Amino acid sequence: MAMFGWIVLWLLVAAVALLVIYAGLPNLWVRVLRQRAVYRLPSEQEVALTFDDGPDPRYTPRLLDALADAQIPATFFVIAEKAARNRDLMTRMRSEGHEVQIHGYRHWMVPFLTPRQTKDQVDGASRLLMARLGLKTTWYRPTWGLLNLVTLLSPACRAHRLVTWSVMVGDWRVTPEDVLLERILRKLRPGGIIVLHDSDETWGAEAGAPESVIRLIPRLAEAVAERGWRFRTLSDLARSGNQPDGRASSHIPEPPRA
Repeated sequence: MAMFGWIVLWLLVAAVALLVIYAGLPNLWVRVLRQRAVYRLPSEQEVALTFDDGPDPRYTPRLLDALADAQIPATFFVIAEKAARNRDLMTRMRSEGHEVQIHGYRHWMVPFLTPRQTKDQVDGASRLLMARLGLKTTWYRPTWGLLNLVTLLSPACRAHRLVTWSVMVGDWRVTPEDVLLERILRKLRPGGIIVLHDSDETWGAEAGAPESVIRLIPRLAEAVAERGWRFRTLSDLARSGNQPDGRASSHIPEPPRA
């Protein structure tokens, strides 16, 4: 019995160690040490506005209306399954000058996915968006901003640039738009990447939270303009880097060549 107890203990220790290596260290590397992923971009007067978790037929159309009125180009990190079910919204996003990138195949907790499931979050989503919508993607923001070792090492995942954010304000909870605006402006700097949400279907989100986000847009547009800044899509901001010759800053990680 004593030997059996030691075996069980060592198996538990080994399992914890593997979990730390597989899920803990990659998140420490990316989220805490801010390595490998883009969380802001070099710029003197431009920022990127991004949205996660959509498209959502209840909120995304009105958000697109608000963005059009404010003349803001945005980047939408979509859930591929939802995008395939809402092709009209995807078509509208692109026709109105917005950028569409990958948030995942489904809204799963990546640290606990198998290697195959992890690759499907990126490669499977990429293939689905290309097959159904003719859309080629180049950026990937993991759901909840969390990842695992496969996300960092797999060629299928590394084919997309990994991106997080520099400004997150808890908009998945029902929050007055003036509070959201104050939180954004307190953190926002040129080159900043703002993340908001256009769906309340994700675990932890409060019903109706995107309503405040929609109302926020005109006020955010005005506040950014007053600072002399402007909005760009994520890829446009990365390409320009606000450099005189239009080249992106050299510290922005590029995906490996196929």
